[in-house]
Amino acid sequence: MLCNSENNSYDVVIAGSGFSGSLLGWILASQGKKVLIVDRQKHPRFAIGESSTPTADFLLAHIADRWNLKALAPLACWGTWKSRTPEVICGKKRGFSYYRHRPGQVFSDDPDHNHSLLVAASSSDYWSDTHWLRSSVDHFFVEQAIAAGCRLLEHWTVQHAEYCPHAQAWTIDLSSVHEERQRQDGIRCSWFVDASGAGNALARFVDNPPDDAWMKTQTRAVFGHFTGVAPFDQARSSDDPFCGDDAAQHHVLEHGWCWMLRMDNGTTSVGMVEPTGSPWTTIGNAGQPSGAATPDTHFQSVLKTYPSVAGLLAGANRIAPPGAMGFLPRLSRCRRQAVGDGWVLMPVTFGFVDPLHSSGIAHALSGVLRIAEALLSNSNRCRQLLFQYSEDVRHETEWLDLLVAGCYAALPSFRAFQAFACLYFMSAIRFEQQLAKDPSSWPLGFLQSRDPELKPVAIDAYGRLPFLTADPHRSAERTFSELIRRAIEPWNGAGLLDPANKNRIAHSAAPKYAHIATGT
Repeated sequence: MLCNSENNSYDVVIAGSGFSGSLLGWILASQGKKVLIVDRQKHPRFAIGESSTPTADFLLAHIADRWNLKALAPLACWGTWKSRTPEVICGKKRGFSYYRHRPGQVFSDDPDHNHSLLVAASSSDYWSDTHWLRSSVDHFFVEQAIAAGCRLLEHWTVQHAEYCPHAQAWTIDLSSVHEERQRQDGIRCSWFVDASGAGNALARFVDNPPDDAWMKTQTRAVFGHFTGVAPFDQARSSDDPFCGDDAAQHHVLEHGWCWMLRMDNGTTSVGMVEPTGSPWTTIGNAGQPSGAATPDTHFQSVLKTYPSVAGLLAGANRIAPPGAMGFLPRLSRCRRQAVGDGWVLMPVTFGFVDPLHSSGIAHALSGVLRIAEALLSNSNRCRQLLFQYSEDVRHETEWLDLLVAGCYAALPSFRAFQAFACLYFMSAIRFEQQLAKDPSSWPLGFLQSRDPELKPVAIDAYGRLPFLTADPHRSAERTFSELIRRAIEPWNGAGLLDPANKNRIAHSAAPKYAHIATGT
C-alpha cells in the first residue's frame, strides 16, 4: 500500500532523475501519487546510453497510451519527434551497421559484403528509431515529471535510509552535495525506487550485494561526445537499404568495437568497448589505468591501428565529458535481488551487460512499465507483480549476457560475430511481433528471455565457439553460420544470414504503434 500524502511524506521516493526514474515519477504523479525524485547531479548533464531500438519504441508508445502521456508519444519515432518536439535533441537511427576493420589496413568490402552487415529497423526515415542526446532527453523527461507534480531535489544525496516492517514505511535522511550542513531528515515513504544506475543509491541500506561473478561478458569502455566526426563515405554501397551513418554504427575491431551514434545537432557519441583482458596497462584500484596510459591515450593508440576509423575522427573535437574521456573499467554488473521489502531496482540498476546490442533503453522502459503497474495496484497485486518482475529481470540479464558474450567470443572472426549477433536480431524480431499483438503481455519474457525454442539455439552456439575460434584455417566459420541460419529458419522472415541478401537486411512495414506516435 502507498502511504498517505503529508508535508514530509511521499508515496514513492526515486533515487535518480535519468529518463527511467523521471518517466516513472511522471507516470505515478499523473495518477495522483506523491513522488520525490532525488539526484546528486543537476540537469542538463552528460550521460552515455543513447541508442534506441524498435523494442524501445513499442514500449515507449505503449507507456504513453497506457497512462495518457501525450507529450511522450511523439518520441516513439524520429519523424514525429522532429515535427512535434524539435527542441529535444535526437538523431536518426535507421538500424544497425557493422564494418569489419583489420589492423593497419584501410577498410574495404567485396561485392558480397563479407566485411559489413546492415540490418534495417524501420521502413523509412520517418519511422526511424532514434539516438537520444541524453543531456537533452533526460532534461525533457524530468521537466515533464515536475509538471505532473513530482518534487525534484538536485544536488542532494541519500545519507541514510531505514525501513520499518511494522509501519511498512521508509525513513530517509538527505544531505546536500555542496552544503555539508544542509540536510533534510525524516522523509517518509512507502516505496524506495533506485533508478541511479551503477550509483546504487540503495545498496548501502539493504542486504543486496553484487552478484556478477557468473557473467560471461566482461568488457570496459572509453567514451565521449565529439563534433566534426566525418561520414563513413568509403563504406557506402548502392545496395545499402539505408545510409550506414544513420545507424548504431559498429566498427568491429580484432577483439572489440567502436560505436558512433550521430545526433541531428552535429554531436556524435563515440566509444570503444573491449574485453577487460585485452592488452593495456594494468587498471588501478581507483578505476583508472596505472602507469603512463590514460583512457585518452589508449583510445588514440587503438585508433592509430585502424586507419579508416582514425580518419573519421581526424578532424573531430571532444566536447564532453569535460577534462578527459569517460572510462568504465568494467561494464557488466549485477545485484543479488531486484526487489525487497519496500524497495525495487530499475533493470539497469539491478544489472547491466554491455552496449553492443543497444538494449539499455528498451530494458529500462520495460522496467518503468512493470514497476509502474505494480505500484499503482492494490497491495496484493503489487506484491505479485514485483515478485514476478524480480524473477524475470534476472532471467533477462542472463539472456542479454549470453547474447552479448557470444559475439565477443566469436572475434576476431567477423563471420562468426555477425552470425551470433543474428540471434539477438531474431530475439528482438520475435519479441516485437509479440508487442504488436499485445504490448502488455510477454509470455516468453522480455526479448524472448524464456523462449524454449530460441534459447537452446543460443546456448548450443555459444558452446561451439571455443572450437570455432581454435580453428587456425577458419574453415568452420561457414559451418557455424549455416548452423545458426538453419536453426532460426522457422522464424526468420527477415532473411538473416541468407547468402542471397549479401548481409543487407531490410524491414518493409510501418510500426504497429503508428497511431499512438502520430496521435491519429
